[in-house]
Amino acid sequence: MKLIIACMASLVLLSGCDSDNTNKRGKDANQEAPATTGATTGKTTRETLKTGTAALTNKAPSKNLCEGQVTHADRVKLKRVAKPPFMKYYRDPAFGTRVIRITNSARGQVHKPAYSTVQAWSAEESWLLLYQSGGDGQPKGHVLYDGQNYSRLKELDIVPGDIEEIFWSHSDDNLLYYVNHDKAQHGQFTSLDILTNKANVIRDFTPMCKGSKISAGGDVQMPSYDDDLFGFHCEPDNKPMMFTYRISTDTVSMQPTGPGTPWETGLAPNVSPSGNSVFSQGKVLDDTLTDTLYDLDLADFGEHSSMGRSATGKDVYYQTVFKPSPRECGGDLWQGVGHLTEHSMNTGACRPVVTQSAGWPPTTSGTHVSALAHKRPGWVAMSSIGYGNFRHFGDESRRPPALMSEIYLVNASVTEPVLCRLAQHRSFGKDAENAIYKPYLGEPHATISPSGTRILFGSDWYDSGSVDSYVVELPAFERR
Repeated sequence: MKLIIACMASLVLLSGCDSDNTNKRGKDANQEAPATTGATTGKTTRETLKTGTAALTNKAPSKNLCEGQVTHADRVKLKRVAKPPFMKYYRDPAFGTRVIRITNSARGQVHKPAYSTVQAWSAEESWLLLYQSGGDGQPKGHVLYDGQNYSRLKELDIVPGDIEEIFWSHSDDNLLYYVNHDKAQHGQFTSLDILTNKANVIRDFTPMCKGSKISAGGDVQMPSYDDDLFGFHCEPDNKPMMFTYRISTDTVSMQPTGPGTPWETGLAPNVSPSGNSVFSQGKVLDDTLTDTLYDLDLADFGEHSSMGRSATGKDVYYQTVFKPSPRECGGDLWQGVGHLTEHSMNTGACRPVVTQSAGWPPTTSGTHVSALAHKRPGWVAMSSIGYGNFRHFGDESRRPPALMSEIYLVNASVTEPVLCRLAQHRSFGKDAENAIYKPYLGEPHATISPSGTRILFGSDWYDSGSVDSYVVELPAFERR
């Protein structure tokens, strides 16, 4: 009866209500295939780096990236399986999707996406950036990989403010942006060409921030799509402020935060893709932080979110929602509560996308959002953990709620919505007991590629004592 209701829901995201739990592509669900990727080499020569600079040759994605994938909301088994071999493809046992483990962490080591809201692949997907830490004296920091064959290239000699505060350009395939926190160059907003290793100081924020830490947090977001507007926070002389910086005009716009202001301290403004507005603590402001344009209909601005564009190319704020929207999210039956809700940065409107109205279970704990597919607006990758429900890992007779321990993809289109379930990540995340590293690093933090054809995620694989990175390759992806 529930399935029938789900299929009739007006906002239904299902492209089919098939109860078959596997992807029907004629292959065994856990069949391994040898990878055609290069092995980890550690070589860092200029010639090695050049291998990633060819123009993108991926075929144009089909209209529906979820074509051929599992789209129903049925409960499926969470089978106990061994960690997949390094650099060998496997088919996810539940959904049949093509996945590969691209790192080989020893016990205590971590190799993971920086965060779900920060691009892992470069603009043309020639390069891939991961964060590493722990074990055998391995230094903490960012490591560059070939974005096509996943071979390890080199460790980057950079010191950003935090794991996720390093940003690929949206147009220049070789360019990274970050604020330097190395002692000698502290406060320098810098671009780095990873091919030539040439760094360029764009603006020194030290005089303005007076040596205090410059942060792009809390939930760090990407700059505008033209790589022109960035958002930061710092506390000069214990007087906290948030500010935006526009490269083209060398303009800083700031507002004080903390006691006596409308703003909590420690949070940076999140820049919209167009660069015409920013999100700050539940409100849409103009790019100078002067005028409040909209007060968004959300109960908690601290929930996981991702800035992106809708299928029609408009600036939107995608959020995972646990608390009802104060204004009921446009009359939604569940008042905006769900795995994914869309807030327009242009009108302030709230629209539910993945909710119980569409046949999905209540919002799963540990859910993250990634709307970084700037070449495929409206497509959002997500990962959910399901803290408190790990009993399902040890009892295959149980079928956990849909989306628990899953990586999935959402087309947030108003007219052709769909959600497809891609992989079970099997990560304990913050509940890991065998972690020598900070357990939080085991959260999947699924991160979508610019073309939308691949999704990166991390997993500690049943609290194994290490964290590795995996890539889901959709049928629309073709290696060049």
